[in-house]
Amino acid sequence: MDEVVVVNEQDEVVGTMPRAQAHRDGTPHRIAVVYVENPSGNGEVLVQVRISGRLDHSAAGHVDVGEEYIDAATRELREELGIADVALVRVGHGVSEEIMPTNTHNEHRVHVMDIFSCVSEPGQLQVEEVERVYWADPHAILAQMQSRLDDIIFSGGFRTSLPIYLAAKAK
Repeated sequence: MDEVVVVNEQDEVVGTMPRAQAHRDGTPHRIAVVYVENPSGNGEVLVQVRISGRLDHSAAGHVDVGEEYIDAATRELREELGIADVALVRVGHGVSEEIMPTNTHNEHRVHVMDIFSCVSEPGQLQVEEVERVYWADPHAILAQMQSRLDDIIFSGGFRTSLPIYLAAKAK
């Protein structure tokens, strides 16, 4: 869907607007993030390599008009990773802000996110968005992020959500 759910500082819905406009103007809008945990219990999470080559959460996407965060998380898991019928657990909330240079202008993305986790194996990947996925130790990924602060290989949302995920798991 081209419309995103615009929110205020308290994450209250204040309207909708085209995604391109929200990304251009830095208007806060909702996304849902999911970390898929390895069923082996070894603590690994599924990392997504986007078509752009950037590393990202297991699955994530914009909350469509009329959806709640959990609905978007469920939909994105199914669309991007072919995962359905799994229990999602909300592990946190955050806000990421990222300025991305593009061919013609800078994008200023402000994503307000609910973060979920689940245990599953990936299914059929969405070839239009996902190049590949792999299992990784989330602590090792965080260490890489922290040692490469200027490297845009990691999406801004991934940089924001991974520490929140790990803090929730440490409780």
